[in-house]
Amino acid sequence: MLRRIMWTVVVFAVVVPASAEVMLCTGGFPSGGFSLSGGPIITAQCTLEAATDGTILVIASTGVNRVDTEYAQVRLRVSLNQPNGPGLVTSERVLDVYGTSYLERQTSMATVAMPVVAGTHTLYYLAERVVGSASVIFYRPRVMAIFIPSFETNIRLCEGRFWGEFTTTAASQTIVTSCTLADLGLGSALVASDAWMRLADTDVELSADLRLGEPPVCAPGTQRWLDVVGDVVYDGLDTSFATSALVGLGPGTTHFYLTASRNSGSGTVSLNEAGVSALWAATGGPVLANGAALSGEWTTTSVVPQTMLQTNLNPSVDGYFLILATASVSPDLADYDAHFMARVDLGDDIANRYVKIGGDIDRNLALSDLVPVEAGSHTIRLNGGRYDTPATTSLRVRDASLSVLFFPKSMVAIFGGNFEIGSDLRWSSSVP
Repeated sequence: MLRRIMWTVVVFAVVVPASAEVMLCTGGFPSGGFSLSGGPIITAQCTLEAATDGTILVIASTGVNRVDTEYAQVRLRVSLNQPNGPGLVTSERVLDVYGTSYLERQTSMATVAMPVVAGTHTLYYLAERVVGSASVIFYRPRVMAIFIPSFETNIRLCEGRFWGEFTTTAASQTIVTSCTLADLGLGSALVASDAWMRLADTDVELSADLRLGEPPVCAPGTQRWLDVVGDVVYDGLDTSFATSALVGLGPGTTHFYLTASRNSGSGTVSLNEAGVSALWAATGGPVLANGAALSGEWTTTSVVPQTMLQTNLNPSVDGYFLILATASVSPDLADYDAHFMARVDLGDDIANRYVKIGGDIDRNLALSDLVPVEAGSHTIRLNGGRYDTPATTSLRVRDASLSVLFFPKSMVAIFGGNFEIGSDLRWSSSVP
């Protein structure tokens, strides 16, 4: 019998040892990507040295691009302290890439929350080709981990997980999974939800929301549409689901929900290893937060990326921006390629992502990164544009969110990345 699982980290108001830091780690391939012809292989990794027991929130994302005209099915997993896998089943994401126009480029995201004991822990982002012969490129894979000591009072975390396969044919939103944070003060929460969607029987379109409160209300910019379709040769074309938001919260208890329904088609919606997590930071604490959301449709025919969303933060000290962006990318009159990126001020593009749209099929965008910044005012943008020519088709985005958390350098121990404030070199070539 399938079960909904929910757990919440309980915080006790006691003095934290000076060595019990909130810690971040990140790893990823430098500016490009690399091809996969077997596996499992490590696409990204990072290491944390926890002084106390605590909890780790992991955010892993990548672009997946088909190279040739063949078919392949790939599996992505996050693994804790196991470089050779098999990885955490709750983070499993399965995607099909196929030699047709509509599954050449897509993105994938997995968030995982787990308790850990004091000591050294390494997170691995693993990929393998499990079926087919196509060459596949994983483009700019990123893994980020946030370690929260057990007695930290300014940052709280909860996660809800549906183990296995959730199915529905209902046209109304049904709760997939949820988690709860109680006894909160004023603050903001970074909420993320993700899963992978497979073909259960016949073609179907998912409609999913990220909701909060009681009764649950959809957070702005978080509704997602996603299609799976059949194939005459293979068992359907699996794809990845992702949504996120940054929400301001008042004192008290807040419930966070992932809900899903069938929007169109005659098939059964199938979401696998679906989760929702909420990372709360207190107002006035060391972590700053801001975000932006788009509820509705945004379009452009430009092949030069245009600003879709932007937000501002003005930290008084050096530190790090954790950036998370998700959206639904929708069909237009003809097939097209879309290009997305995040930028801090006018700096280099961050975590480029490409999505191919065709066959009247919706896809989800997932983009994440950790960026060093100096003290002062910064503008963070989510940009989007057409990647192909001629410009006879529009890039169409329905609902989108951009979330940014700032962690001061003084409270963070960084492992696993090469971060030099003011340097163009963000990623070490020694990081897989």
